Amino acid sequence: MVPKNYYFLHVSSFNHLMGFTFAFAENPQKHKKKVSAIVTRILALIGLVEVFGLIAKLQNDKFGQGWVIVKVLALLFVSGLGGTEHRQVKSFIQAALVISVGIAVFMVYFRPF
Repeated sequence: MVPKNYYFLHVSSFNHLMGFTFAFAENPQKHKKKVSAIVTRILALIGLVEVFGLIAKLQNDKFGQGWVIVKVLALLFVSGLGGTEHRQVKSFIQAALVISVGIAVFMVYFRPF
């Protein structure tokens, strides 16, 4: 697959994951708990598969670089926030989501280490 397709799927899946997480944190309904868990897990899986596919296409053997590890950890944290929308305070979820996505984007564009 072309790297642009990986990039598009990665960015769109994590944008949708953020949107669903914000929406479910704002209005947690008990009857939609199962649906929200399924949707967020599928989007997280698509996004993480695309991360590794894109890195494999563009970087070949550079999975061990520091910025890649930090970005993957930040995205795993974002994925984990999707399942906690019913158990945590919504302001914590929203702040953690914004900070972790900010860290992931910073790591991609500036690559400090």
